[in-house]
Amino acid sequence: MKYAPDIFFDQHPDPMWIYSIDTLRFLDVNAAATARYGYSRDEFLAMTIADIRPEEDAPALRLWIDAGLTGLRESGIWRHRLKSGKVIQAAIRSQPVTYQGQPSRLVSTMDVTRLLELEKDRATLLEQQATMRTAQRLLGIGIWKMNLESGALSWSENLYEMYGIAADHFGHRFDSYIGVVHPDDRAMVLAQFEAFAQSTERYFDFRHRISRRDGKVITVKGLGERTQSSVGPILTGVVQDISDQVAAAERLSEATNLVKIAGRTGKLGGWRLDLARWQVEWSEETAAIHDAADIRTLSVDEAVAFYRPEYRDRVRATVGECIDHRKPFDEVWQIVTAVGTVKWVRAIGEPEYLPDGSLKAIHGAFQDMTELEATRERSADLSRRLQETLENISDAFITLDAEWHFTFVNSQAESLLGSERLRLLGRPAWEALGEAARSSFEAECRKVVDSRTATRFVTFYAPTAKWLDVNAYPSTNGIAVYFRDITRSRAQQEQLRLLEAAVSRQNDILLITAADAIDEPAGPKIVYVNDAFVRRTGYTREEAIGRTPRFLQGARTDRHELGRIRAALAQGQPYRGQLVNYAKNGEEFWLELDIVPLADPSGSWTHWVSVERDITDRKRSEESIRISDERFRLLSKVTNDVVWDWNLETGSNWWNDNVKVLFGYEPDDIEPGLESWTGRIHPEDRGRVIDRLNATLQETGESWTDEYRFRHADGHYATVIDRGFIIRGAAGQAVRMVGSMIDVTERRRLDDQLRQAQKLEAVGQLTGGIAHDFNNLLTVILGNTELLSEQLAGQQSLRALADTAVKATERGAELTSRLLSFARRQSLDPKLVDLNALVAGMDDLLGRTLTENIDIQIACGKQLWPTEIDPGQFEVALLNLAINARDAMPAGGRLTIETCNLVLDAAYVHMHGDIVGGDYVMVSVSDTGTGMPPDIALRAFEPFFTTKEVGKGSGLGLSMVYGFLKQSGGHAVLYSEPGQGTSVKLYFQRALSVDPPVLVLPTQKVIVGGHEHILLAEDDPMVRRHLADQLTALGYDVIAAENGPQAVAILETVTDIDLLLTDVIMPGGMDGRELADAARILRPDIRILFSSGYSEAAIVHHGRLNPGTLLLLKPYRRQELAAKVREALDRRPG
Repeated sequence: MKYAPDIFFDQHPDPMWIYSIDTLRFLDVNAAATARYGYSRDEFLAMTIADIRPEEDAPALRLWIDAGLTGLRESGIWRHRLKSGKVIQAAIRSQPVTYQGQPSRLVSTMDVTRLLELEKDRATLLEQQATMRTAQRLLGIGIWKMNLESGALSWSENLYEMYGIAADHFGHRFDSYIGVVHPDDRAMVLAQFEAFAQSTERYFDFRHRISRRDGKVITVKGLGERTQSSVGPILTGVVQDISDQVAAAERLSEATNLVKIAGRTGKLGGWRLDLARWQVEWSEETAAIHDAADIRTLSVDEAVAFYRPEYRDRVRATVGECIDHRKPFDEVWQIVTAVGTVKWVRAIGEPEYLPDGSLKAIHGAFQDMTELEATRERSADLSRRLQETLENISDAFITLDAEWHFTFVNSQAESLLGSERLRLLGRPAWEALGEAARSSFEAECRKVVDSRTATRFVTFYAPTAKWLDVNAYPSTNGIAVYFRDITRSRAQQEQLRLLEAAVSRQNDILLITAADAIDEPAGPKIVYVNDAFVRRTGYTREEAIGRTPRFLQGARTDRHELGRIRAALAQGQPYRGQLVNYAKNGEEFWLELDIVPLADPSGSWTHWVSVERDITDRKRSEESIRISDERFRLLSKVTNDVVWDWNLETGSNWWNDNVKVLFGYEPDDIEPGLESWTGRIHPEDRGRVIDRLNATLQETGESWTDEYRFRHADGHYATVIDRGFIIRGAAGQAVRMVGSMIDVTERRRLDDQLRQAQKLEAVGQLTGGIAHDFNNLLTVILGNTELLSEQLAGQQSLRALADTAVKATERGAELTSRLLSFARRQSLDPKLVDLNALVAGMDDLLGRTLTENIDIQIACGKQLWPTEIDPGQFEVALLNLAINARDAMPAGGRLTIETCNLVLDAAYVHMHGDIVGGDYVMVSVSDTGTGMPPDIALRAFEPFFTTKEVGKGSGLGLSMVYGFLKQSGGHAVLYSEPGQGTSVKLYFQRALSVDPPVLVLPTQKVIVGGHEHILLAEDDPMVRRHLADQLTALGYDVIAAENGPQAVAILETVTDIDLLLTDVIMPGGMDGRELADAARILRPDIRILFSSGYSEAAIVHHGRLNPGTLLLLKPYRRQELAAKVREALDRRPG
């Protein structure tokens, strides 16, 4: 029968055994021991406890046993070897016992191998985390994150300093980031990012320059990883300022070259060229360099073959130079070894002489430079990493030698000390920093040197007005100092102190609860209330703290709002709302609550902060206002006007439903505030309306009325009459306005049409009478002047005066003709015509009339109806419109003439008033010129009204067109906008006659021309040929060129050219003005005459020619050409 201790021993889950203290032999083991260790019970009993331990642990085991420990002992962790040979870590507990009559120890073990491994892994992980944080701090690495869909960008605080930008000046979006990228790098960055965004790549790396606000340009590099989150694809990464690395690269490269030169003095192998046998002998080292240890002697060709092909000729030439001229050499070349390895080698050679002075051989040294090159690269990498570390750590770092001289200053130290490193290095610290350093800073640093122990202290550095947290460490040659700017953190601590004082004195209630489980019966408990809570509720702090806020609720507390609060707290979201609470005396009061969660650094919610404002009085006022507003709303429904209500104290406004009926706006969609009204007033009316309204509000008036233009939802403006009544407060100040608005657009349009029609009719009657009487006078004058001209045939000077009078009379007749046209009293000869044919026939005339930089487009409608009009007057009208369009496009543009059939319906007739409905043929003339504002366009058809300069127009062109249309039973409409061009539409009634229409073509003007030795430059072949013939007929020697470069080539070879006659605008990369400049350089005495289809004013206005330059306008008569050429040749050269 087994006793309880035996059962406990046998069935214990941990391995247990009993061993003899004297012999160390196992006396008994339990089942758990045999199972874990793999030995059978008999095998255990045949061994000692030393047999299950590694041999190297035996001395320690004997020492432990010899210690003679008594009682229950934790024997620590020992290594045990299983039967399989595996060594485990076992925690040992032992107790002395007497077993089988001899002193023994009862041992229990526990396998803690895995536990120790986990503990080691945890320690490694913590060390890696600490290393990562240290690396980020020391290496100046910033962390950033960007939403790839929205472009929202966030980053760590140290990046604001790195990029030289304040947080409140940065837009925190990708396009804001592009704004700080160096202008020369922006296109590259955008292209790289666009390519990444459209790809499926996971990683995005970049390197570019940043333009800081302080003018400094830095270089950054970074890496981002694309991941998916709840808000869409996210790009998260790091960025580092590598400006100093880039700057250091060149310095390190130069240092590497110096190391390379110094290393060439080491001779690693030898060689010898026996000239008698023409064989090369290698030392063992040289053979090893060639990976050919078994080769010691070889021919010259075999030795040269080891060199790379591009070096072989140079090797032979160098050796030949040494043989022929006894010239030593020292060269570095590349070889390909016997196993195919490419190596850099240095070959040094010099002549070897016989006793008689003759050349015996060449011998020298041979060095493998490959490892040296690799060493240089590793050295450069190590130097670069060291420099990067010191330059990019977030702390400022300096080193001082034993004499307190600066030996190192990083960029952060420059910033915090306010001095460039070049002004600090090599100077004593107390001299360079002056009195600013003669404070606790100097005392603490000297203490570090004297005690040889590190210290940490805080000091104020006056030159940069910063508080510094300083860590100073002794070094072999002096002292190393790390310091950082803590000015902001000190300010934040002061702000926190002030905040705590302010919270205790504020009028709003501040209540803070712990973030306890919401569903628990007690709920979150109050941990803090301020003085305002005590004053409003009547409860003391002691009565409130530790209780749930539910004790403040009562019968009229809104359960729905409580549910909203609970839902917000459950999701960790802020809450804002209104709630009824009860004071200690039972008084009911309204609170406006703002509840936000607070989290600890791990992100767990710890508290809820509730800011509560007493709004009891406001709620009572709101109820009174609600009743009043409801009454006002019902009254506003009984009118057809737009009714509005404007609260002058809050700036809010209200519109009734009629605002949608009259102006297309949904009342709820109109933005709040006065701008919703003023922003829709026409800009030309806005200032006047606001000034009048403000004047009324500031005075003592009770009402206000104005008429202005108000923008409809579709964009057009309606004319409205607005009336408002002012409600004033007790002090007489305006606090509210209520009024109504009516649309009077149609009424004003009809009024304007009536006035315009009456005005044009009156002007027409007046001008018609004047023109009729003036024509009578011109008839007498013209007859007498023509008779006088004939009788003065023998007196040329007097006859010229008579001819001038004839021409003046003819111009007066043309003027009266235009007046009669506007007055609709000119004699017309209407014919049945096809307007398509008439318009097409004027194409050449329009081309000659307009400048070359105007593109003419004619779009004729199909199956155009015939119309009965005077074709001659139509041509004059169309030409007038084309000339007006030309003048409106001084820089060129497009003139479009279109024809089509259309029907003017009753709605159109109602809109324009002075036209009969029916079938019409429409001719529109549109340009892309400067256009006209509405007030100018309204007067465009008035006679003598013109916007041109004095002498540039009579103001009768459009009035003649208008008169011709009205006299022909038609209609004219002008559309124009500033900067958008002008379109004039002519409407002619459809003719009912079946006779075929008459085709009338415009008459053609005859062009004639000129005289002497002339270089002609003209790009149009037909014009060039015609003009050359005319000049030749006038006796000139003519040589022609089709463009500017060809003309320059002629000037360089032909030396007797007297006159350059050139078109102003030519293709080929050189216009007339540039050709003239080149000609004057080649021939300073040459005369220049320009020719152009543009008017002189248009050419000079566009800067193509200078004022006073001789210009022959196209088209011209033969005598005009001759006269202008003669004038140019008779001018003084230059």
